[in-house]
Amino acid sequence: MASTSIESFYSEDIDSTTDLPQKQKQVLKACLELFAAKGFEATTTADIADKAGVSQGTVYKRFKTKEQLLQAVVHPLFSKTIPRAAQEFADDISRFEYSSLADFLKPTLKNRLKFATENKQILKILFMQAVNDPQLLAELVAPVKDVLTTTIPKVIDNLKQQHLLVDWETGRILEYVLSIGAGFGAQMILFDRQFDIDQVIDQAVEFLVKGLSPEK
Repeated sequence: MASTSIESFYSEDIDSTTDLPQKQKQVLKACLELFAAKGFEATTTADIADKAGVSQGTVYKRFKTKEQLLQAVVHPLFSKTIPRAAQEFADDISRFEYSSLADFLKPTLKNRLKFATENKQILKILFMQAVNDPQLLAELVAPVKDVLTTTIPKVIDNLKQQHLLVDWETGRILEYVLSIGAGFGAQMILFDRQFDIDQVIDQAVEFLVKGLSPEK
């Protein structure tokens, strides 16, 4: 499964923007990288200018405060980048045929936990911004919800048809699967927990397979 980084998608999205001068594009890309690496508060104007290869005056030529700059950085993340990342994930899930629940869960959970690990700081920025802005929260949830309500249920229904899953309501099965993945993801992103991903996934998959396999 693919796992393109948020920064890679973001760089492409900013480069494709037609209403920003090149130097301002460089500023936004530099800001995202620095905010992710150092944090918003610890990043200085000098850091941004040096990373972007521009003067400090250029940094605030279009965005007058650091807070305005943060908003300019995160807006494309919500409106373009996260939907692209979600679509990549959905396309990957749909590309394969799964012969068992474990065959689906192991690569899927590993892909998402790897994605969460590699993009942890950016995802933390997104969550912190979305918590205080209902519109941004809706933009963040929408592409993820689409994957959860269409792509993954199709896989679950197919496994049920093959009698590889218990004959429960699809939404109920999805809730159990999501509770495991989201629980580990939240601990990694919000609380900086460190896991042996392979071990965690093996144990989680064993637990889910035992609970969701049909009785023989």
